[in-house]
Amino acid sequence: MKSLKKEIQKSLKANDRGFIALITVLIILAIALSVGLNVGLLSISEATMGLKKSQSSQAYFLANLCAEQALMKLKEDINYSENKTIEIEGGNCQILPIEGNWIIKTIGNFQNNFKKIKIVVTQVNPEMMISSWQEVADF
Repeated sequence: MKSLKKEIQKSLKANDRGFIALITVLIILAIALSVGLNVGLLSISEATMGLKKSQSSQAYFLANLCAEQALMKLKEDINYSENKTIEIEGGNCQILPIEGNWIIKTIGNFQNNFKKIKIVVTQVNPEMMISSWQEVADF
């Protein structure tokens, strides 16, 4: 009888250790799953921000493209003042009519990301002199 009682106690102790090990493994797996999901969500967020930054840069480059085009046209014709849109793969840029004493405004648009450039030219001939060239939030 004593021997049977000891065997039952050993069996129960072994089952307790197995249960504790199983619970420990489940807790560790839950923590690992949580960390993995958070890393995945963070990676998606970083990729989205990188894409937005790239699109924003493309819009900026398009705005500068139109600015350069407007400067070349102004150099050719001092009275140049045309509202012109240039289409390029995935985006476009617009040269707004030149204001006053040669204030050039351009807008670059790449997949609904907009950048605006404002250039103030103080002299066109014999050499072109630019007093400011800046990205602006609004005109």
